[in-house]
Amino acid sequence: MNAEKKENLEKKRAYKKVVDQNKKINKINLVVLAVGLLLTVLGMEKVGSYLLWVGIFVLFITSISSIFASGSLRKQR
Repeated sequence: MNAEKKENLEKKRAYKKVVDQNKKINKINLVVLAVGLLLTVLGMEKVGSYLLWVGIFVLFITSISSIFASGSLRKQR
């Protein structure tokens, strides 16, 4: 029972670490998306478009990472 509790605690810590890291990345990503949108509106469509696509890609990757982390946490139950 004690080993099982330690394993569960380690999985929860790993999940929490991934979620916290993704929150930080998403905050930075929102700034990138805002700058991309601003540049697109101001007439620099090429640079703004690249920033928007990078922001969408990073958002997609962090979402997938969070889904996998929550899936690994659910498997233990």
